[in-house]
Amino acid sequence: MPVLPVISRSSSRSVRLGVVAGGLAALVSIGACGAGSEVGTSDTKVACDITQPTSKTTVNVLAYNSAATDPFTNVLTSNCASDMLTINHPATDLTGQKQRAVQSLSGSTASYDLIEQFGTVYPLYADRGWTIPLDDFMKKDSAKFKLDGIDPKLLAAHEYKGKQYGLPTYWSVNHLVYRKDIFDKLGLKPPTTFEEMRSVAKKIQEAGEIKYPLAIPMAPANDIQGLFGQAIRSLGGDYFEKDKPVPALNTPEGVEAVTELKSLLPYMSPQTLSFSSPEVTTQLQTGQAAMGMLVTGRLSPLVDKTKSPNADKFAFATPPAVKAGGKPLSFLSVDGFAVAKNSKVDPGLLFQLAAVATSEAAAKAVLPNALPARLSVIDESAIPFAASAKEILATDPKPLNQVPYMADVYSVLGAPIGDAISGKKEPQAALDEAQATAVKAIANAGYAK
Repeated sequence: MPVLPVISRSSSRSVRLGVVAGGLAALVSIGACGAGSEVGTSDTKVACDITQPTSKTTVNVLAYNSAATDPFTNVLTSNCASDMLTINHPATDLTGQKQRAVQSLSGSTASYDLIEQFGTVYPLYADRGWTIPLDDFMKKDSAKFKLDGIDPKLLAAHEYKGKQYGLPTYWSVNHLVYRKDIFDKLGLKPPTTFEEMRSVAKKIQEAGEIKYPLAIPMAPANDIQGLFGQAIRSLGGDYFEKDKPVPALNTPEGVEAVTELKSLLPYMSPQTLSFSSPEVTTQLQTGQAAMGMLVTGRLSPLVDKTKSPNADKFAFATPPAVKAGGKPLSFLSVDGFAVAKNSKVDPGLLFQLAAVATSEAAAKAVLPNALPARLSVIDESAIPFAASAKEILATDPKPLNQVPYMADVYSVLGAPIGDAISGKKEPQAALDEAQATAVKAIANAGYAK
């Protein structure tokens, strides 16, 4: 696909960061919703019903380029610019977005006015006072922009301390992906627990179908800490003690979580602890795996016949719980737009642009690469994984902990948890290390008790 056209580029600037030590590094290491890296374009025509400025105004939008994010930004650059309003969307990748967001939001003057954000970063932005509450603007313009069409659960994913700090664009949950043809041939059903998943994988191995039938992103750089969090929640634990900035990692639930994750390794590629979503996608596309777990934003390539030889053979289901009776292995991840507090642009105009970007027309433009926050536009008959996504959403998966130190803690967990799952260290010793490292990260971020 062609690269998103850039109207103009904002000049980069050096800013003394107003964040605590380690904050930028934490943000750089954390992935967003997982929509993929392909850049898409859209010629979607939308009535841009905003109050145009009466003097020359430039709005700079910070949003990483992907097939999931571009349609929302394209709506603005294609439809809202005028003689008085220039809208810039400089090209950037996800890592660049995280770096630029912190630099811009923490400075005295914004380089970017409208910021794309997601669950691991927005609590920090809100807590630092870098973004503004949108509640008053929403009350005023809700009917005009049909904001009641945004799913309330997804809208709540961008709340912080009872106030709304973002308008959601699209969302993602974790899915179980499996080869229906192989499952049907062997009389198998989608597993609902880890025990069942091991049993299914073993039967596929023993039947001689696929040597390593299971594929899950487990790279310590970004994936293993999220997988651990899903597993510990499935067992009734969490990253932190309830309502306290105190990690809860080296607990019996934590030890059981890493032990159960480690039990899956015999059914996975020997390189699995270096695999992120792209490698898992390739395993499934090429028939090297018959079952896996991927987030919604990574599923489109699997069912694209131009990219996947097995496109018509995949089925999707709610991911298993670690143990019977537990929660399925999934988080809810929601991307959206926030308004920078240090922007010199009228915040009412920026809110209106965010509302246009999250409109019904923009929501339709993102399909099928991602699922928009306006659930009513999703045609389940046309998107193979849409029904599964809605079923998983109905199980009430929670976002990552909506606390401002989540990013700092998340960034330091990969190595010790990876050591526990790989067998390099005993689970308890590795989790004791993770606990101590997380305590230090919270203290360094200024949020310790």
